[in-house]
Amino acid sequence: MRFRKSSIILENGRLFLRPLRVGDTTNEYINGLNDPEVNRYLVNVRQNIQTRDSVEKYAISNMENPSCILFGIFIKNGQETFIGTIRVHEIDLFNYSAIIGICLFDKRVWKKGYASQALHLVKDYLFGGLGLHYLEAGVYTKNTNSINFFTRAGFIEWFRVKDKFRLDNGFEEVIYFAAINRHFDMIVLK
Repeated sequence: MRFRKSSIILENGRLFLRPLRVGDTTNEYINGLNDPEVNRYLVNVRQNIQTRDSVEKYAISNMENPSCILFGIFIKNGQETFIGTIRVHEIDLFNYSAIIGICLFDKRVWKKGYASQALHLVKDYLFGGLGLHYLEAGVYTKNTNSINFFTRAGFIEWFRVKDKFRLDNGFEEVIYFAAINRHFDMIVLK
């Protein structure tokens, strides 16, 4: 099974998502990634100050990697306001699995349902369009907003790893959530 990233567009009445392009790298995006409140639970982003160059290289690396899709989340408001990303990575078309993460860098849109809608669009595409069986998301135990977010989206706690990632001046437990495609077509395994 193969897919063409460049042709993927996911949308509903409020949002549309498409693979992020280098031209989408805005000052708001870069500033959001450097905001400690936004990047607090982002494992790699907070390790270095993000620049236009680093963010553009990240977008390019995701475009070129066949096992990744970095979706830009855009509000349909006549201006196509870019508010965040959903990254699907380690897409494994043999095991029908992937890992997913989300970041809304525009704090003005937090708690307005955009993240949930975007996740549902991507999850529906990954299960329906790509035919994946398993999705996984890792969440710091202190990140109660993300725990509630993934739970509401139908993910279940799968397992925990103590002292997994550095947070502040120590190491934090990470909860791994999973979503299973109950409509997975088992015939593809034969």
